[in-house]
Amino acid sequence: MVTNTQNKTATLTGLALSALQEALTAKQWKSGEKLPAERDLSKFLGVNRMSLRQALLTLENEGAIFRIDRKGWYVSQTRFVYNPLGHISFKQAAAEQGTATWKDLKQEITPANTKNAKLFGIEEGSLLLRVQGWGAFNQHRIFVHDVLINLEHAPNYPEKLTERSFTQVWLEEYGIEPKLADLMIRPVRLGGEPQTLLGCTNGAPGLYLRRVKTDDRERVIQVDREFWRFEALELQFSPNQSD
Repeated sequence: MVTNTQNKTATLTGLALSALQEALTAKQWKSGEKLPAERDLSKFLGVNRMSLRQALLTLENEGAIFRIDRKGWYVSQTRFVYNPLGHISFKQAAAEQGTATWKDLKQEITPANTKNAKLFGIEEGSLLLRVQGWGAFNQHRIFVHDVLINLEHAPNYPEKLTERSFTQVWLEEYGIEPKLADLMIRPVRLGGEPQTLLGCTNGAPGLYLRRVKTDDRERVIQVDREFWRFEALELQFSPNQSD
């Protein structure tokens, strides 16, 4: 049974949502600008904090706003347009749309566990290079990458990576042109290390992408695992640009 209190909360949430949508459409706050504190918004809109929070979460799920942990709500910025079928590096793609910054936080050689050994088609315990880091678009962190490299086909790969993209290293150092063999995309709620590195709240909406790349002999040489902020990404699949 729906109570009068529930009806009232739903009505207030709808009013708050409509008012916020109108303000965003009228560009009352600029792209990337911080919204007023929830306490001030509640007072301004004449609704309680619970109703306001539900309206804000709805806008977050729609990609209109995003939240930075312990800092507040912000208007979503221009989305990064991304073709996951291509081999263009994030640096190159972002430079054509805005500004790009990125940082590799960790490089380590690790033995393949059962799951990764099966994915790569190698013996369990074989060595993989794991590279973790983040990328930012227009000074806003939008994704975390966790890449695995098959060292059986790339001796001394860690020393060769430097500032080049993974694809550049494969081509220039090993004469291998990576081929996309499998692509998986699914919605996730961000948590753990990706959530911490992106600065969002636990459970914020996101996208998980996994690409499996092979050489011309169909041997798996690289697996890309990426966690993206939901509001920051626009996927455009362009098969003609996949080569």
